Amino acid sequence: MKKKLVCILTAMAMVLSLAACGGKEKSETDSSKEAGQDTLTVAVSMEPAALIPYESNDTGTSYICSQIYEKLLTADSDMNLQPGLAESWEVIDDTHYRFKLRDDVYFHNGEKLTADDVLYTFEKCVESSATSSTIGPVDIANSKVEDENTVVLALSSPYPAFLNCCAIDISGIVCKSAMEADPEGYAEKPIGTGPFKFVEWKSGDYIKMEANEKWWGGSLNFKTLMLRYIPEATTRAVEVQSGGVDVAQITVAEIETVEKEKDVTVLTQPILNTSFISYNCSVEPFNNVKVRQAISLAIDSDAIVEAANYGLAETAKSFLPPMVEGYYEAESEYQGYDVEKAKKLLAEAGYPDGFSCTLISNARQAEAEMIQAYLSEIGIEVKLNITDFSNWLDALVNGKQEMYIGGWTIPSGDMSEAFGAFDSNEFGSGGNRSFYANEEADALIEVINSEMDKDARNKAGEDLQKLLADECVTVGLNVGSRFYAYRNNVSGLVILPTQSPDFTKVKFTE
Repeated sequence: MKKKLVCILTAMAMVLSLAACGGKEKSETDSSKEAGQDTLTVAVSMEPAALIPYESNDTGTSYICSQIYEKLLTADSDMNLQPGLAESWEVIDDTHYRFKLRDDVYFHNGEKLTADDVLYTFEKCVESSATSSTIGPVDIANSKVEDENTVVLALSSPYPAFLNCCAIDISGIVCKSAMEADPEGYAEKPIGTGPFKFVEWKSGDYIKMEANEKWWGGSLNFKTLMLRYIPEATTRAVEVQSGGVDVAQITVAEIETVEKEKDVTVLTQPILNTSFISYNCSVEPFNNVKVRQAISLAIDSDAIVEAANYGLAETAKSFLPPMVEGYYEAESEYQGYDVEKAKKLLAEAGYPDGFSCTLISNARQAEAEMIQAYLSEIGIEVKLNITDFSNWLDALVNGKQEMYIGGWTIPSGDMSEAFGAFDSNEFGSGGNRSFYANEEADALIEVINSEMDKDARNKAGEDLQKLLADECVTVGLNVGSRFYAYRNNVSGLVILPTQSPDFTKVKFTE
């Protein structure tokens, strides 16, 4: 299995197509026939926290919003910016950007997209605690609508990641008139311009959407998109094997079993994500840097990643995934595995006999148990709280956690978005779920967020990664990948490095 998956990872690089090595290659040919199937059913692991893009920055929300809403720009499979709702854009200067909108875009309620909708959406993004840190310093007061199809967005200060942020799901454009008329109704039945129209959400079960027949991007090959929420990875795997669903997000643990099914293909997509162990750094004992350093040295991350991922993942050496510009592997004396040094640091911190705490995680039972075992060696008694995504997110956003296993995806592909997780102005829903505060880190983040000179910006990123390695705010687990299994009568699926899927080219063949 290992050899086969390595083959997939190498060959596919950033692009997820349905091609896979190992004799299950499939391609659309002139002789392929439409199978007549009109519903694509996908098994996914998590529900959205919201149905409006700017209301939450979690992966589940992005997954659904990416089907309903569209952005000014898009990023392709290589994370290069492409036209989206904006057919062109112009960098006027460091703080002004002009976007020319397509003239053939309509919302699902029949209203035409205008520059007013764009300006309104960015105003909401700036107001939202979930997105303000990512969208950056958009200056609504000095932004303007030049005509129905042209908008100039102004920034209060230079922001090198701004165009990238115009291509991520949290900046999906909403319909101003519909939102103002009935905000609560909008939140329950969202209206976008995207390829799929929302139909129904039965919480805990499914979200149903239908193809937008008036989508400017062209006709789709099926009528209905069903997202079935199945938290258990093994159940999702069984469903795709039996034909209960057409596509399923699976974990590495199910790959070998799923690959035995002749009518199913497994593919792998590297994603802009890392996972990690972290803490609520605002509470004792995790506000003590020596405690965090001791924990870092007491945990053999490489062994955890190896065991939990069957040797198919690499250990994260930075909070950034390696494919993001600015990535730097900082060396620190507090990295590695050294139990005796960990015990010494814990004693110096005032906890010679250890302490008790709770580790919360969404799934990842095996990793949590290994962490529990490692920390018991230095006297830290860890109680596990393995819970669902909603409870896990609620705990982290509201500072209820002591220790946690987390993951962070950087849909923009820019390090600014990542380092908001350490910005003392962004506690909780803003992204800093470790509630970490450090003036030196804040100053470096400010440079990263505003410096237009690439070399100076990357130097600040390097210095910040060195600081975080010494401060041990996180202990790296694995660099992210996503694994999907699909029935062999499905073709045309694309999963982006952001984790969001593109179903618009999917078709069924006999």
